[in-house]
Amino acid sequence: MKTYLHGGRLFDGEKLYDGGAGILFDQRGILEVSSKDLSSAADRCVHSGRSFILPGLVDLHCDVLEKCIEMRPGVLFDPQFALAALDRRLATAGITTFCHAVSFTDNELGLRSPNTAAQVVCDIKTFDSSPCASIRHRVHGRFEVGSDQARPIFEDLLHKGLLDLASIMDHTPGQGQFRTLEAFHRYYSGTYKLSQAETESLAKAKIHKSHSAWQNVVDLAGMVRRCHVPLLSHDDDNPAKVQLVHTLGAVGCEFPVSLEAAREAKSRSMAVLVGAPNVLRGASSNSHLSARTAVVEGVADALVSDYYPECLLQAPFLLHRLCGLPLSSALALVTSGPARLLDPHGRCGYLKPGLPADIAVVSTEGPWPSVSQLWVGGRLVYQGRSKSQPFPYCIVIPENLTEGHFPTTSHLVPTSWNRT
Repeated sequence: MKTYLHGGRLFDGEKLYDGGAGILFDQRGILEVSSKDLSSAADRCVHSGRSFILPGLVDLHCDVLEKCIEMRPGVLFDPQFALAALDRRLATAGITTFCHAVSFTDNELGLRSPNTAAQVVCDIKTFDSSPCASIRHRVHGRFEVGSDQARPIFEDLLHKGLLDLASIMDHTPGQGQFRTLEAFHRYYSGTYKLSQAETESLAKAKIHKSHSAWQNVVDLAGMVRRCHVPLLSHDDDNPAKVQLVHTLGAVGCEFPVSLEAAREAKSRSMAVLVGAPNVLRGASSNSHLSARTAVVEGVADALVSDYYPECLLQAPFLLHRLCGLPLSSALALVTSGPARLLDPHGRCGYLKPGLPADIAVVSTEGPWPSVSQLWVGGRLVYQGRSKSQPFPYCIVIPENLTEGHFPTTSHLVPTSWNRT
């Protein structure tokens, strides 16, 4: 069935149509994008009102699945349940291609031990191929410098084609994200409830291994390149570090700690990725480079949600409103910008003939932009509720309601039912 979606301002990943443009598509892909009326070629026409018609958002880095599986330290939920719940959440956020950031490190806490992380990767791939998945789930494998036990497991996943993106991260205190031991302790005590002595022991182990660890990284980076997987670097804090990872084949710099590092990456034609939560808050959670500054200075190529998926949709509109960034440039940061890094062939992040019909219809009428519809592969996977529509359920209070009794879901009935 051919669908003609039209009415609002349309952004195709490069060009922003001022109004009246539409898109003709089916489940095989996008057939045409035009300012002309294409309704005669369609089996059904959908008017988007004043909402934006955008490519589905592309998120290259988010580790929210860790929290969905382990909501509290040691409190675990079934991964397939967590993925199903997260999948629906991502659809409401307008994300159609999502890279789960899965960390591989030795003697680490939570879900980041090598074997557990490998199982999470398999769980993601299983879910993605199941009928339960409404969006496209990808894997971003993160390798911690100094992880000897994790290396063979990481390499095995690479060989099997289970990693869509790879990155190098170094959480050794004294550089990168943790410039001081105090910052290291603050993070690990807050996240994993470690004592001062436990964080000091962990820090000493990382520092001890870091001196010889980079040879492993050199070898691993070569394997990543041979597997044709894009390689990124994480939390680069100075130009020298950027130069090093560039020689290893890194094509992107995630969350540069300083503006100097970001500029060095740009000078070497590396993509620079900054956090959407950083944009919304106006500051880094670690007092590092402001994402707004990176964007205004022209050194940012893509936004990632990092740990808060809903921020990705909000950030471009905020950058346009507060920083004066042209709206087309801002929208590219969450669509075609990250897509170019993940998929050089351009199968996501654009609305172009011949590409899959991954489309987000976004309303900006409220205080925060919201998704009205989401199409993935030409299928409508999410339909929001407009303000003019009644809430689909109402609560029927039982006549025999007694003190201390609260209505359960069995008392929810569709508002369309006729009640006497």
